Amino acid sequence: MSPPPFRRWILALVAVAALFVAAVSFRGAVTWYERPFAGLLVDPEGVVSSLALPSWQGMQQGLRYPDRLIEIDGVPVRPPAGPRPASVWDQATDPHPATAWDRAIEDAAREGRPNVRARFATSEGEREVTLDVRRFDPRAWWLYAGAPMFIASLYIMAALTAVTASPDGKLARAFAKLALAAALFLLTLFDYHTSRSLVHLFLVAYACVPMAFFVLPLRLPDDVPQLARWPFIPRLADLGGALLAAGMLALFATGRTTVVLRDVCAILFGISLLFFAASVLLRFLWARDRRRHTMRVLFLAMVPPHLVLGLACFSVMLGLPQFTLWFAIPALALTPLSTLFAFIRYDLWGSRALLSRPLTRMLIAAAMLTFTITLVTASAPLAGLTAIGTLKVAAPAALLGAGLVAFALRTGDRTLFPAHAEYRPTIEQLSEELTEISDPDDVAGAVERTVRRWLACEKVAFRRVDPERDEDSLDGAESSGQRAILSRPSLHAGGDLVFTVSFDGRPLGVIEVGPKAGGALFTSEDIGLLRTIGNLAAIAMAHALSYAELEQRRREQAAAWRDERVALIETMAAEISHEVRYPINFFRSIFQRGPGAQHLDAEEVEIGCEEVERLERLVMGLRRMTHRRLERRPCPLHELVNKAEMLLRDQLGERHIDLRTDGPTHLHCDADQMMQVLVNLLSNGLEATGSQGDVGVLWSATAAGAELIVWDTGPGIVGDPARIFAPWYTTKPRGTGLGLAITHRLVRAHGWSIGPERRDGRTLFVISIPATDVTSDVIDAAKRAEIPEEEVA
Repeated sequence: MSPPPFRRWILALVAVAALFVAAVSFRGAVTWYERPFAGLLVDPEGVVSSLALPSWQGMQQGLRYPDRLIEIDGVPVRPPAGPRPASVWDQATDPHPATAWDRAIEDAAREGRPNVRARFATSEGEREVTLDVRRFDPRAWWLYAGAPMFIASLYIMAALTAVTASPDGKLARAFAKLALAAALFLLTLFDYHTSRSLVHLFLVAYACVPMAFFVLPLRLPDDVPQLARWPFIPRLADLGGALLAAGMLALFATGRTTVVLRDVCAILFGISLLFFAASVLLRFLWARDRRRHTMRVLFLAMVPPHLVLGLACFSVMLGLPQFTLWFAIPALALTPLSTLFAFIRYDLWGSRALLSRPLTRMLIAAAMLTFTITLVTASAPLAGLTAIGTLKVAAPAALLGAGLVAFALRTGDRTLFPAHAEYRPTIEQLSEELTEISDPDDVAGAVERTVRRWLACEKVAFRRVDPERDEDSLDGAESSGQRAILSRPSLHAGGDLVFTVSFDGRPLGVIEVGPKAGGALFTSEDIGLLRTIGNLAAIAMAHALSYAELEQRRREQAAAWRDERVALIETMAAEISHEVRYPINFFRSIFQRGPGAQHLDAEEVEIGCEEVERLERLVMGLRRMTHRRLERRPCPLHELVNKAEMLLRDQLGERHIDLRTDGPTHLHCDADQMMQVLVNLLSNGLEATGSQGDVGVLWSATAAGAELIVWDTGPGIVGDPARIFAPWYTTKPRGTGLGLAITHRLVRAHGWSIGPERRDGRTLFVISIPATDVTSDVIDAAKRAEIPEEEVA
């Protein structure tokens, strides 16, 4: 996702500002390389710095933060009272403690004096010490200047990546804010104790970094529930950092000490780092399933370096040995890289962008180039060379060397290992071609064409085999699966390369390749690409054979289906002819009497009427099997039941249908078909109960709609319940097996469901009706009548 134009300008301004601060910081740091040094560093207020090595003379004489400089070479320095100079260049004429300290050391070095005498105010009182003037240790320069600036560049890269990938993401903005604040802190850390040209930026960064560390874990990988309840927490943290920064800037501008507020920031710094590690740990322990996998990656990538930094921060504040700084430096370098990796790999920013391999390789190459240049320059003093001169040579040499190595590797791959260079396009082209092939012979042709495109060989052949008939042809060849491809004869003799293409242990074909043009050797990349092509060919060949087999079975199934339909029609024709034969014979005997025959008696008329009615019922039953459209309208349940009771009066006799309702009883249905459903079910119930049993209809509301239950007190379902709705299935001596089948079809046509049950000595047919087809009054039901008609099978 590309940020809007105005945000691109903001990103550009941030990048330019970062480059400017980095340039100023680097310029000041370079001037301190092997500069005259008196065994300790002091901040702008003349307070002894916490940045110190055990080998420095100041630490060996017991000077610690926050001891304060009072006098240097017998000249008292002005106490930190009164306004500060407007800029660092005004300090040249201002006798502030830091300025007086730097000037005295430079004078001693210029005059050839081996040491300086200084008086400090300590917790035990005033102390006067003698400090030797030496050159600033290159090891200390790389520890406190070079490494932090390199790590700051990583933080800036991570911040710009975050806001570019997800400009509107809360997590991306929180991470970018933290990364920029940390980069500013690292860029100005050494400057604050040496050149002092970026003092104000250091104080701002020192106050903002711990607050950003408090906010970021609350958004990993998404916002904690408390942020939804109290969304002002991030703004409150920003306000706290702004107040701390404003307080220190105000104290510094008025000439008062900022030690107390800096101690507060240092404590917050350590607490925030430990809070960060603890928060990620707790969210990992509470996570489940897929989220736990993501949290595990975050935990492994982010907790260890932040925990090391927190412990190092507390060790510095407590005055413990500073060997933890040697672990803090790599932890600082790992923090932006591991965090950036976790965020991009699992798309925690929600950018949904594609991970670009070329861009990622460029970033990795840039980081490794910077690391290489830094390592070479840092090692220069060990060889007696100046680091600055080495840096001037190492930077362009590394860039040129990286370009030449990349060009040479690419040329070597294309010349000596074309299979490696053409691996991806070859596989992509073959895969696309195989997706359009369903014939086994076409698969063989596609494989041969693909191999010939990149491998210049005298022979390339794909031969299909029958494992039973061509068993001898497979001797000496190896599978295209996970085992290595063996040749016959030896590869070094320039012979053919032969291997089988098999799927699920079943050989499907043999690929024969070779020898190469001019007798060149086969490379390991050639073998690897051939193995991959063989695996793709095995899958494609198995698919083609399966497709051919499936097509054959489909044709056989279609033929069987046609035979089945013919048999069904023949069966129905036989049944109809059987039913029609008797009335035809009856009427034929009447017609054969001739015009002079006697008149029909009452019994013959009655029989004829019965046969006509039976034929009519048969025809109507068949007609109901055809397609027709639903005509839905609102129907009160009690009216349907009353009409069904009138139609079944002969079967009911003196009995009545027991109707009980609960809830809305208006249905949105086809009235004729619903009447047929009720009549079929009630008629079956009456036949099952005989002359003494009871039948009824029960209506009850449910959470999903309603249930319409037709019940009887008969003995229950006889036969296979699973086939009860199957056409032509019946257990009655004179049953047709169509009544329940038609009922089931009509219920399903409405979008409902029906099923038989046996409860409390009753047989029930339960029809489940959704809420959309249940209404509470006629007006609401009338509105539903406007729904378009549906097609029924």
